[in-house]
Amino acid sequence: MNNIAYLFDLDGVIIDTEKEYTKIWTEIGDKYIPHVKNFAFQIKGNHLDNIYQNYLSHLSKEEWEEILEYIRDLGRKMTYTYIDGAKEFLQELKAKNHLTALVTSSDNHKLEVLYSKLPEIKSFFNVIVSSDDNVRGKPEADPYLLAAERLNIEPEKCIVFEDAIAGIESGLAARMYVIALSTTYPEELLRKYTSKVIPDFKDFCLNCI
Repeated sequence: MNNIAYLFDLDGVIIDTEKEYTKIWTEIGDKYIPHVKNFAFQIKGNHLDNIYQNYLSHLSKEEWEEILEYIRDLGRKMTYTYIDGAKEFLQELKAKNHLTALVTSSDNHKLEVLYSKLPEIKSFFNVIVSSDDNVRGKPEADPYLLAAERLNIEPEKCIVFEDAIAGIESGLAARMYVIALSTTYPEELLRKYTSKVIPDFKDFCLNCI
């Protein structure tokens, strides 16, 4: 199993923040594009640049920067807790010297806040790909392909854990095996994209794959 790499999204996969981000993006959607229904769920997992280009490009750069600072400020105040079983699973992978990567649409500013609150989390990953890396964001394959390249492993030997549709599409586009977590979307919707769906990592193990 050491010739397999394990790649993880962050929000809704490793840390339990999706409910708070849903509230934040719902407020933003209601204020700036009230005609778009379920905005917060439509943009989950998407790179911030994609969100701006696809939904909020009518705003001025100053308004967009205000939104980004609002999100960053709330992120600094947010409580970061692990999805059930996630920390234990990451500890197991680390103990067995498996290759791992964090592949997130979050920027490095948010990650620094995360490291200050959960300092051990950075040590769980051999590679970290964030939105500050110069690649097209999810749902494009680029972030996961970059992680595989940095791990020096073929994409076909990577297992991806994702909760958002954009992230699942990104992993599949990268020709990787995707396991979905039903922390954000219902299981029946996720099964349209991948056959393997889990609620969390509480009863999950390497032999479960």
